[in-house]
Amino acid sequence: MCHTHNAAWHTLHNIICGTGSKLDTYLDVVRDKLKCNVTIFHGEKDELIPIECSYNVKQRIPRARVKVIEKKDHITMVVGRQDEFARELQEIWKTSSF
Repeated sequence: MCHTHNAAWHTLHNIICGTGSKLDTYLDVVRDKLKCNVTIFHGEKDELIPIECSYNVKQRIPRARVKVIEKKDHITMVVGRQDEFARELQEIWKTSSF
C-alpha cells in the first residue's frame, strides 16, 4: 500500500467516523432535526469502512440503528443481493412515519 493511498484512507476514516469537525457539526444538526428512524447498513467483512464508524454515527444519532450484513463487504452488502436489499429498503419506507 503506497503512502498516498494510506493517507487518503485515514482521511476518509476520520471523516466518516466523526472525528472530522464538519461531520460532527452535520451529525448534531441531523440529530436535532431528525423526525424518522435511520438504518445504517454495514457489511460484516467491510475492509474499507471500519464497523466502529457506523456505531459512532449511531451513538450520535439516537434514532439510528446499525444493521450488519453477515459475510458481506462494502460492495457485496448490495451487489449480489440487490433484490433482498431492495426489500429491506421497501420495508423501511413502508414502516416509516413520513
